[in-house]
Amino acid sequence: MYTWNWNVLLQYKQVLLQGALATLWLTLFVVLLGTVLGIAIGLARRSETRLFSVAALAYTELFRTLPILVLLIWVYYVAPLVIGIRFSAFTSAFFALSLNLSAFVAETVRAGIEAIPKHQFESGVALGLKPHQVMRTIILPQAFRNILPNLMGLYITQLKNSSLASVIAVNELLHVSNTIISNTYRPLEVYTAVAVGYLVMILPFTLLANKLEVVLKRTSKHV
Repeated sequence: MYTWNWNVLLQYKQVLLQGALATLWLTLFVVLLGTVLGIAIGLARRSETRLFSVAALAYTELFRTLPILVLLIWVYYVAPLVIGIRFSAFTSAFFALSLNLSAFVAETVRAGIEAIPKHQFESGVALGLKPHQVMRTIILPQAFRNILPNLMGLYITQLKNSSLASVIAVNELLHVSNTIISNTYRPLEVYTAVAVGYLVMILPFTLLANKLEVVLKRTSKHV
């Protein structure tokens, strides 16, 4: 019979807190870079220059198809042999996860833009606006409003995907928890704490995403 001992969590609470903070910081950095890069790639998918559109298509298909674990290991172990620069585990995870997220953001942005009726673009050009001005002032604001719930879903998934960084020894929540388990042999207590930790981190974003979706549906009815 397994005897529960919750005192181990009090003993290592500072370590667990530091792991949770590392998870949040990694997620924040990945969301920022992945979103900016994804928007750029998504716009490139819509480019009339075939070189840009094909390159953007290849990018999104590559990084959406590659498993995140494979990407993490490649960036951390293989990339330094190719470019001659070794990144820290945290930086490698940051780049690998950002590449993965940006591919999904790019596809979401592309779909959001294509959902806007074409006559709105044509009307903007007819009014004397340049194509990039129409895109910036008319098309993109509507597209982002439509895809915001999907983006929030991607960000929540990214928070969970950050646990995969443990395979390259990033000191995020799951990795420090495994270290604690190897020292204390108390896996059930520690993994229970990890589950609660992820729930505490993810639940506010889930509630925010649901709230945004309700607000956007209400406002769309008045447009």
